[in-house]
Amino acid sequence: MKRSSYHHGDLKNSIIKTCHKLLQKKGSTDFSLREVANLSGVSHAAVYRHFQDKEEVLEILSSIGFERLGLLQKKIPQNKANPDDYFVKLGLVYVQFAIKNPNYYKLMFLTKRSNETSILKRSKLKSYAILVRGCRFYLKSKRRKENHRSFALMAWSLVHGYSNLCLETEFPDKESKALKKSKLEMAEDILRFAL
Repeated sequence: MKRSSYHHGDLKNSIIKTCHKLLQKKGSTDFSLREVANLSGVSHAAVYRHFQDKEEVLEILSSIGFERLGLLQKKIPQNKANPDDYFVKLGLVYVQFAIKNPNYYKLMFLTKRSNETSILKRSKLKSYAILVRGCRFYLKSKRRKENHRSFALMAWSLVHGYSNLCLETEFPDKESKALKKSKLEMAEDILRFAL
């Protein structure tokens, strides 16, 4: 009989933590719930008492990623004296998150889902709302008339595209060496050019 490695009543969180470790270690979502059960020290059936399938677990991990990203963006103080710096820092947090958490980033943004749960939809919207509010603050501080939602989409496209280049290609690394700048310094340049 397997010895349980979790506290009674906390199996769901234990399973999520195990999945988090597998996502970080394997660098992909290529793990089975049977593997998760073995690492959690429980039966395969015990996992299915808490989750319908692996897709549900991956959606929960994805929503955790959006929550973490949102918390990092919320920590950037809105600076009326220097709204340009605020806007740039908001974008840099996104790029940093992608570079430091590539497996979460790929799960969050590069995984297509046909029918998302309300939990995942909510965490995505909350994360995006922080960017939209930040762009509204920036435009208002600069007395600019652009639509803040359109501006947010432009900003997101910049940081998302650059983050994908960092994770999927060698181009940013090569340019970083050629320009003698870090990938984040190059991201800062891109954001400042957009202003």
